[in-house]
Amino acid sequence: MKYKDRQKKLIKFLINERLDAFLIRKKENIAYLSGARGDDSILFMSPEKNTLITDSRYEEEYKKSAVKCSIRITKNKKPGQVMADLCAETNSRAIGFEADHFSYQGYASAKKLLGSRKLIPLTNVIENIRAIKDEGEIQNIRQACDDGAKLMNYAVKIIKPDVSENSVKRSIEGYALKNNLKLADFNIIVASGKNSSMPHASASDKIINRREMVTIDLGAMYCGYNSDLTRTVFLGTINHKYLHIYTIVLAAQSIAIENLKPGVYAKDIDAVSRQYISDRGMGSFFLHSLGHGIGRETHEIPAISQNSKIRLAKGMVITVEPGVYIPGWGGVRIEDTVLITKNGCEILTKGAVKYAGRN
Repeated sequence: MKYKDRQKKLIKFLINERLDAFLIRKKENIAYLSGARGDDSILFMSPEKNTLITDSRYEEEYKKSAVKCSIRITKNKKPGQVMADLCAETNSRAIGFEADHFSYQGYASAKKLLGSRKLIPLTNVIENIRAIKDEGEIQNIRQACDDGAKLMNYAVKIIKPDVSENSVKRSIEGYALKNNLKLADFNIIVASGKNSSMPHASASDKIINRREMVTIDLGAMYCGYNSDLTRTVFLGTINHKYLHIYTIVLAAQSIAIENLKPGVYAKDIDAVSRQYISDRGMGSFFLHSLGHGIGRETHEIPAISQNSKIRLAKGMVITVEPGVYIPGWGGVRIEDTVLITKNGCEILTKGAVKYAGRN
């Protein structure tokens, strides 16, 4: 793992922004920078020293896992007091902090204990660094995608009429456990018939019927990195309306993937796929953005959306997931995880079956 390189990128940011230190609360960011899990801890980073503030429950674990990072146990001190001690030791006066991940109470307590030192709220600093994956991260995501494809192929195989959505979900979870596959950090979606018109429907006790669509959204995790993929299949003889919409969604995804390459604006990828669906009269039923970044979290920078201002770059990993959702009828979504390469892209979840129906 290239923890030292990641730390250097953050230190460079601090120097450029004339910040003396940065307080990191989000556990995914702590894990990215240090290798420690980051539960119940705060990472103090400065050009002089990196220190993980935690309590005695994690002392042994974090001393083993944290890279180029000392451990400071709070004991009977408040975390804010330990931060103040570290600021004094490093002569830090301008201190950035993750505004989205400190509670107001935590911020107020730290501000009081830090006295005249200036606390500066920052957002998405580390998330922007994380957007471009290094080789080790890409390897982990590849494995997560391979594992996710195994889960999906199993899921599509076991779907049948007269069983419940929850039954299918439990079977997928059992398969993962039996085969030592870790599930991604989001709930598996199994949505059949009219339920599939809800993009984030929860699996229910609804019985799956013949001659209706079933949408499955799942992923796997490997070494802390996620995959995300969705398939929609029709049980029995394919309904003509379903096949028409499925063909539109599949083509919209293919067009988007064909246009993926470094330098392209994320919003333009969303636009080309969305326009294809709109031109076929289904634009009002495409309810969400085309995709999102993925890695340590299921949803990361960059958003592949109409409002995104980000250009794609080599090393970004994103999802491409157009969908059409018609209330009272159902929906179709097809999703894959894709790596942006030097000259184009690579579909990482290509091992998952992709077809319209299943008898």
